[in-house]
This record gives sequence, structure tokens and C-alpha cells, in this order.
Amino acid sequence: MRRNRLLPPRTASVPRSLAGLVVCGSCHSQMTVTRVAQYRKEQEYLYLRPLNCPQQPKCKSLHYELVLQETIAAICRDLQGAIGGLQMLDMSPVKSEIQEAIGRQEEILKQLPNLIENGILDAETGAIRAYKLRAEIAELQGRMAELPPVNLRSVAEAVSIPQFWLDLSESERRFYFREFLRQIEIVRKELNTWEVRLIFIF
Repeated sequence: MRRNRLLPPRTASVPRSLAGLVVCGSCHSQMTVTRVAQYRKEQEYLYLRPLNCPQQPKCKSLHYELVLQETIAAICRDLQGAIGGLQMLDMSPVKSEIQEAIGRQEEILKQLPNLIENGILDAETGAIRAYKLRAEIAELQGRMAELPPVNLRSVAEAVSIPQFWLDLSESERRFYFREFLRQIEIVRKELNTWEVRLIFIF
């Protein structure tokens, strides 16, 4: 959720995995996913088109599927190298500490019904206490979710296999792209050729 807040509105939950991530390197415009269907035919084609290109002639649209394939190939090629240059902190103690704090709060929450039944707490006080405990548990779970994986290098090895990406649905790919990528830049070259440049979140 924290990373998705960096994306343009309505792109964090869209059905296409590249939506909101791709930027044209020439005009610096965000690229949007556009559907094109032929007249009286069911088949449709997906393109990535610059939203606000100021150039004349305007930067050309690109086939969505080609950009997706190039993005997957670039991740498989570049991700492990990018992570290899990081100084990784051991997150295990931090995660264990948060998990223990969650366990303590959950244990107190379980005891509230008995305290109310035995008259130690009245129902209203018990309800307020339960509400506060659940809020604290949710906050701790949020902190846990923001931490990187315990072993990011192991995760990188798994996702650097092309078949991993090909076996995912679009919504699953959307989730993983946003775990690693801040932006995908289309670098346009001569003779209408182009390549993708990945900007990782770390």
C-alpha cells in the first residue's frame, strides 16, 4: 500500500500489470494502456500510449505485450545485480520482535471476555479496550508488511527465472512488479527501435 501510494490514482488496482509504471524517456509523459479492436471483430490489441506528449510528431504507441516481454527479460537480467550491490540488513530480529508484540496483544484480547464475565471490566470498558488492542495489532501488522523479505537475494533468484513471470496472472504480475519497480522507462533509439530501462525501488 505504501508503494502503491507513489503511483498515479487508479493504477494500483487496474487489471493490467504495467499500468502506471511506464514512462516515455523522450517526452517524459506517463504511458497509458489503450485497447484497440478491429471493426466487427472480437480480437483486441493493447498499446501503451503517451498521455501528454508535447512533441511533434508525437511519440509513437508501443505494443503492450512487447513492452511486457522486454520488462520481464530486463528483470531477469538486472534484478540480481541490483540487489547484489545493496548492503542487506538482517530483518529477522525486527520481524520476530513485531510478531511477539502482536502475540502479546492478541493474548490480552482473548482474556477480555473472561474479565467482563467476572465483573473485573464492564462491557463498555471492555469494548473500548478491545478496539484499542485491534488498532495496535493492525498498526504492528502494517509495520511488518512494510519490511523487506528476510532474504531478498533468495526472492530475487526465484523471480529472475522467466517462467516464474509467465506462470503468473496479470494481477499477480502487477503485485510483483510493484514490489521491485518504481518505474519502467522507454528509451527510444534510432529507426523506431526502443528498449526498457528499469528503475528499482531500492
